[in-house]
Amino acid sequence: MAMKLSIVGCGLMGGGIAIDAARHGIGVRVYDTRPESTDDLHRRAAGVYARWVKNGRMTQEAARASLARIAPTGTLAEVGDADLIIEAIFEDLTLKRGLMAALAQHLGPDTIVATNTSALRVGAIAEDLTFADRVLGLHYFSPAEVSPLVEVVRAPHTSEVAVARALTFLTETRRTPLPCADSPGFAINRFFCPYYNEAVRLVEDGLATPSEVDVVARERLGVAAGPFTVLNLIGLRVASRAMENLASLGPFYAASSELLVRADRNTPYSIADDATVPESSDLIEDRLVAALAVPALELLEEGVAGREETDRGAVMALKFERGPYALIRSYPVTRVGAAIEAICKRYQHPPPSADTIGSVLSNVD
Repeated sequence: MAMKLSIVGCGLMGGGIAIDAARHGIGVRVYDTRPESTDDLHRRAAGVYARWVKNGRMTQEAARASLARIAPTGTLAEVGDADLIIEAIFEDLTLKRGLMAALAQHLGPDTIVATNTSALRVGAIAEDLTFADRVLGLHYFSPAEVSPLVEVVRAPHTSEVAVARALTFLTETRRTPLPCADSPGFAINRFFCPYYNEAVRLVEDGLATPSEVDVVARERLGVAAGPFTVLNLIGLRVASRAMENLASLGPFYAASSELLVRADRNTPYSIADDATVPESSDLIEDRLVAALAVPALELLEEGVAGREETDRGAVMALKFERGPYALIRSYPVTRVGAAIEAICKRYQHPPPSADTIGSVLSNVD
């Protein structure tokens, strides 16, 4: 019997998940408090499928069938008896907890509920719920209808059955799971957010323009798009919210003041196409690498996610040429060590242990 899927929240992420699941033969009931959102999703799905037909990714018949699988609903009661519900509403703990409480009275006895949160603790969202054992995180990356990686986040009360059923769903939709502990930022955002946050701090410090930082990141770190280009793509409000969710981890993880101001005004960065590598490129490179290295090393110390899986995830989700651990190993030991020491001193942040640094540099688990 085919899996029954419901999605609450039809915006960028929820809509993308629906588009992808329907393409893989899964019927999707979608609900949003804004009735126009389901109409917008229908038009968006039609456009995506038409593009895929044009480039040969699917047939016209498959596109029509996929579109027919996406069914809007008018109440939460209509989504509750699914095998899997994916919540993809605004990144706010109070809102997400409120939705979970509202869903409680409508859930089937075996329904699994997943949150698409990018940085909130899944355990905090599921706190005090009678069905906490059936709640986990399924964090998709944008665009959700295309990006293959999904972080599978197991909270303290999440059952083995819930994880297994979620993994079955990801297999059916041909997604690559990255198992993670329920830690701030999970695996990918734990190092990606400090990386773009440090890029903003470089501009604040007057070391380079956003365009110049992007050039250094592309040419030295091998990323497909520089941090400011990515900030503009994901939206400064989303980026600042994700960064603020890490603030409890200390000053190194605090959102830069410029990022917060820009996010409040929703003002994207201006990026020139003809920027060249600045004189401060070595310092920029070291600070960006250190901003990736420190949280990546902490992930290992905390046992949040595997090293190889995280590197693979960075390549798949962020279009990095190399994940953070492979990047660390590509530099001389003395240079990486000095960069890590400097950034930890700058923000009065506890440095990763020498053993952890040594294990990565020597490529030993």
